[in-house]
Amino acid sequence: SLCFSPDGTHLAVGCGTPGMEGELQVWNVPKKNLALSIRSTFDTLRGLSWSPDGSRIAFGCSDRSLRVVEAKTGKQVLYQATHEDWVLGTAWSMEGEFLVSVSRDRSLKLVEVATEQFIDNITSITPGAVKGGLMSVRRHPERDELLVGGADGVPKAYKMHREQKRVIGDDYNLLRAFPPMHGLVYAVEWSTDGSLVAAVSGLGKKGEVCVANAADGVEVWRHEFPFGVYALSLDSTGTRLALAGDDGMVREYALQDGSLMREFPSAPVAAENPGPPTSQEDAQ
Repeated sequence: SLCFSPDGTHLAVGCGTPGMEGELQVWNVPKKNLALSIRSTFDTLRGLSWSPDGSRIAFGCSDRSLRVVEAKTGKQVLYQATHEDWVLGTAWSMEGEFLVSVSRDRSLKLVEVATEQFIDNITSITPGAVKGGLMSVRRHPERDELLVGGADGVPKAYKMHREQKRVIGDDYNLLRAFPPMHGLVYAVEWSTDGSLVAAVSGLGKKGEVCVANAADGVEVWRHEFPFGVYALSLDSTGTRLALAGDDGMVREYALQDGSLMREFPSAPVAAENPGPPTSQEDAQ
């Protein structure tokens, strides 16, 4: 997991050795040096997010915990273990007072940061209401609304805070569901102004990207690929979308109409050195 700080000066990296240890790195971008490195849990760290003021970093763990550390010191300031499976994504409220997390246990949970107290299951707790684990979450750029993607292939928007008493069987916080996609929804994003939502998915030898209107859920455009798509990013000008998947290429599209702007390999590989010429023809 990679995540820039709000001011863009630092890059947080969630990494590690699977089954052995997790590591959080913080890099100073202008200086290009490692500012912080801490070990946490026994597996790779996932779903990083910075607090709005840039002072703290949240991440999910394979030991089912949600954690927050100070960005400068690495001191742990929040530990929550209410999930029942891997925690795959995190997002902060607008003011940084609350934190949400998504997990393979099919839940979207809300925690109060100052007290480390579990507040609510944002998604329905009715068995079968949420089909499959949740894998990605992003907060709306201007209000406490959440965009979520998971194994059921349907991106959804939720209110962060419950405004009425929970009733068994309700899904009160759900605002709307967006057009279904093929496979698992690996990444979701809001446009800069919050007017559009984007999601990428994949399963087997097929993947998709879909952009829809945030207000009514109507699909704007969609592309299919003969491979899974796992990474998604929207630029700050609100005009471009980039994605990447199994074929190793990064593709950039115009956000409004889905036209392809450019593509390039994510990790360019130089041709092997052919060695010295063995004949005059080779030399030529």
